[in-house]
Amino acid sequence: MKVDDYIGVVGGGRLPGETTITRHLGERLVAEGRLDAEQVEQAQHRARWLKEPFDRLLIRDGLVAESEVLTLLSDVTGIPVVSMARVELDPHAVESVSVRVIASYHVVPVRLYGGAITLATDSVAELSREEELRVVLGHSIRWVLCQAHEISECVKHYYGVGIEALAGLDATGAAARGGAEGEPRDITAFVDAIIRDAVTSEATDIHFEPAEDGLRLRYRIDGVMVLVPLPHGADQLSRAIVSSIKVMAQLNIAEKRLPQDGRFTFEAGGRDLDIRVSILPAEHGEAANLRILNRESGFLKLDQLGYSPAQLETIEELITSPHGIVLFTGATGSGKTTSLYAGLARINTDERKIITIEDPVEYRMPGVTQLQVNADIDFTFASGLRSVLRHDPDVVLIGEIRDEETARIATSAAMTGHLVFSTLHTNDSASAATRLIEMGVPPYLVASSVEGVIAQQLVRRVCPSCREAVTVDQPIIEQMVRSIGEEVRDATMYRGTGCPDCRFTGYHGRIGLFEMIVMDDALRAMIVERSPSGRLMAQAVSSGVKTLRQCGWQRVLAGETSIDEVLRVTAGPGRHWRG
Repeated sequence: MKVDDYIGVVGGGRLPGETTITRHLGERLVAEGRLDAEQVEQAQHRARWLKEPFDRLLIRDGLVAESEVLTLLSDVTGIPVVSMARVELDPHAVESVSVRVIASYHVVPVRLYGGAITLATDSVAELSREEELRVVLGHSIRWVLCQAHEISECVKHYYGVGIEALAGLDATGAAARGGAEGEPRDITAFVDAIIRDAVTSEATDIHFEPAEDGLRLRYRIDGVMVLVPLPHGADQLSRAIVSSIKVMAQLNIAEKRLPQDGRFTFEAGGRDLDIRVSILPAEHGEAANLRILNRESGFLKLDQLGYSPAQLETIEELITSPHGIVLFTGATGSGKTTSLYAGLARINTDERKIITIEDPVEYRMPGVTQLQVNADIDFTFASGLRSVLRHDPDVVLIGEIRDEETARIATSAAMTGHLVFSTLHTNDSASAATRLIEMGVPPYLVASSVEGVIAQQLVRRVCPSCREAVTVDQPIIEQMVRSIGEEVRDATMYRGTGCPDCRFTGYHGRIGLFEMIVMDDALRAMIVERSPSGRLMAQAVSSGVKTLRQCGWQRVLAGETSIDEVLRVTAGPGRHWRG
């Protein structure tokens, strides 16, 4: 949507003086009962002493919500408040303002028209600062107000991540003070800015990928690779960036022919993060991957994972079984470990002895004995499991069943009175039994030891800030009707168009899809007969099991995810909507 359509005008005019704004804003806060006169006076005094805008101090100190401050500022100044999620920026305006200006003044150009440029800001600027901008830009200035995080995300999206760190570099990427690839200090600050941005974005990986024409930066967010814009000139800094990362990870900066692995600790937002580094020699230079691990990350509870009430009841029954195997299946990154630990936390009491054997230990859980596999000394899942069973456990968690020996010991443990949790890499719940048999476990042992299987996948949530209704192709509607019923025909379905709240991806966060099979006599008999996974799944569905696809369609009807996401994780990729 163009900004004129949204706010009805190009923007506010010339600003009143800062003193006038501070006085009027304070008076409005008192008049509306948001703060008393003494609080306002103290805040104004702190703002003068710290040389900080009064409105910004109110927000930083948590005295007034940012949205409320912007509304009051709009009333005082006549400058309209906009949501950048609903504004389409003018490309000519974006191109007319340099990176240096954006980095220095922290504004976003919205529209260029008739000799005036509209700028978005999160705080009312001083008259002297507005005059500086007018001279630098060569246009008269009109203003709109928006929230600070929207400014930051728009700057990153349209100008690149870390422009403040590279403000001292010229257009060719060389340092303004000389040097072939920028000052080390500037490059280190640039890498630091990228890591902080990735942490803020809740990315799990940062990928620096050299290309023939420069450098590509991507994050893995919500399990999907997202291209991240780089500032102009940063694509020429590939070698300097990798060297800086090597120094941080204490790797050999002279070695460019062999892969290298390292790690370092990074502090962000009061948290200590472990950054695992992998360097690979690629065709056009060295590629670097940074895996972000939060030391302080905790585990979720079962009722926080997104199970339906019926699914929650089923999993409660499975994890409180006296013995047997409970398997969590799914692709890499589908949340199996999170579910495992949520189940383990639910039954972790003083009355139970719980031992885990993992590779690696991902979460620390008080009251649980946790062991880590070490292949270098032949401490494998199988060898470790034998020792664990001699340690009198009630519950055993095996990070993953990878081979016949581990599978046989796990099933034997389940048959001798232990409750065993583990994971398998299969695409659905019915394939778990087939996979164990393929590993060499006798079918009768699989049938008698496995109590239940939970298959899961993660889909991205549609961003609530920019979601819009879509028209769905009729073949997909018919497929959904056959799967979950006629309610589909009257449902409204959504997609995200992209906005600052979701890094312009249309999605923000993830939710789980779950498929649960509880073993019954019919399924056990079919397993003994070595029935294929397709027949096992058909039998499970006939007894009431909801498939991953059906669970996904229900999430679509609830407005939580999109059709594309369900098709992406439960089948192949595809686009079946029309905006």
